[in-house]
Amino acid sequence: MKLCLLAPRFPFPENGGDVLRINNIARYLKSKNFELVLISFYEDEIRLKKEYFALYDTIYMIKRTKIVSLFMSAFFALSGRPIQCGYYFSFAFLKQLRRTIKQELPDEFVSHLLRMVPYLEVTGQEKKSIVEMTDALSKTYGLSAKAKGSFIKKMIYKMELHLIRRYEKYVVARFPKVALVSEDDIRYLEEQCGRNSKSLALYTNGVDCMPVLPTSYNNHKICFVGNMRTLQNQDAVLHFVQDIFPIIKKAVPDAVFTVIGAEPSESIQALADGKNIVVTGFVDDIQAAVSDCCLAVAPVRVAAGIQNKVLVAMGCGVPVVLFPLIAKAIPELSDGENCFICDEADTFAQSCIRLLQESKTRDAMSKVGYEMVKENYSWNEKLEGYEKIL
Repeated sequence: MKLCLLAPRFPFPENGGDVLRINNIARYLKSKNFELVLISFYEDEIRLKKEYFALYDTIYMIKRTKIVSLFMSAFFALSGRPIQCGYYFSFAFLKQLRRTIKQELPDEFVSHLLRMVPYLEVTGQEKKSIVEMTDALSKTYGLSAKAKGSFIKKMIYKMELHLIRRYEKYVVARFPKVALVSEDDIRYLEEQCGRNSKSLALYTNGVDCMPVLPTSYNNHKICFVGNMRTLQNQDAVLHFVQDIFPIIKKAVPDAVFTVIGAEPSESIQALADGKNIVVTGFVDDIQAAVSDCCLAVAPVRVAAGIQNKVLVAMGCGVPVVLFPLIAKAIPELSDGENCFICDEADTFAQSCIRLLQESKTRDAMSKVGYEMVKENYSWNEKLEGYEKIL
C-alpha cells in the first residue's frame, strides 16, 4: 500500500516532539511494508541524505515563504478558518499534491497536524485520510491566557481559539479517523463533538530509551527539554527561572539550569548568564545532552497531550519534576515513586532540591522511572494497529 504524508515542516533533524512522532509513525508503517511518499514544507536549504530515503521512499519539498504565509493567514482568518491552516497553505504545495495524486496514485493520506487538512479538503481525499491531530489544540489555546511570553503570540492564541475549536469539530465529523496521543484529549473532544466523535483514535507517544542506565551524572545540573519556539515551552522556562529556580539556588548555589531545545526565542536566550543558566539551542544528540543531568523539570502550564520531554528524560534515567496538568496524560506516573508531581513553586523547588541533595532518592527514582518508560512506552507498542485504521 502506498501512503502519502503531508507535513508542515521537514521532519529532519529530529528536533521536536512533532517530527519525532511523525517519523516514528513512518518507521512503524515502513515495518508493515508501506511505501511512503512525503510532501513537506521547508524553510532553510536542505541537503537530502541517504538516511532520509531509508524512511521515505519519495520526498517532495516545497519552500515556505513568509510573505505568502502571512497573506494566507489573513485570508483564512477573514474566511473563518484557523490562522495556522492559512500560514501553511500555498498553491505550490497544492500543485505538488495534485501532481502526486495523479502520478503516484497513493492509496491513503495522512495529514500531520490539523494545519495540513485543507489540502485534503481541496483535493477531495477526506474519506481516504487520517488526521494525525496529536493534541487537542483548542484545549491548549484555552490555557494560553496563563502563559508568560510574547504579548503578540498570546493575542494570536486568543484569536485562534474560536477558529480552532470550530474547525476541530468539523474535522472530527468529516474525516474517518483522527488520531490523538492522550486519553484526556480524547475525552475533551468527545465532550466537544458529541455523537460525531466516533472517528477519534488513541495512539500515544513512545520513546527510545538508552540501552542501559547511565552510571554517573552531574549532581548540580537541572535540564528542561523542548522545542523552544513554542509558547508553552517558553512559558514553562520563564516560570521556572523567575519563580522556582531562585528558591533552589538558595539551597544549592551552584545549581545549573540548562535549556535544551531548538529555536530559543530572544527572551529565552537572554536568560543565559554564563554561570547558573545555559541555553544550548539545537543539539545533535538529545540523549547525550540529557543523560548526565541530575533531574529534568517540566513546569508546563499550557499544554495538551503527552509531553515527550517527560518520556525522553525518564528514558535517559533522569528523574522528572512536573506539573499535574501534564502528569495526567501519562497514567503510569506515580508521585514520589517514579517522579515528583507538584503544582506550587515552593513545593516544586523543594522536590528539585531533594533530588539534588539526596543521591539515594535520586538514583532510586531514576531506576523506577526508567523501567516504567522502557516497559510501557516503546514506539512499536504504542503504535500497534495504526495500519488498521488506514
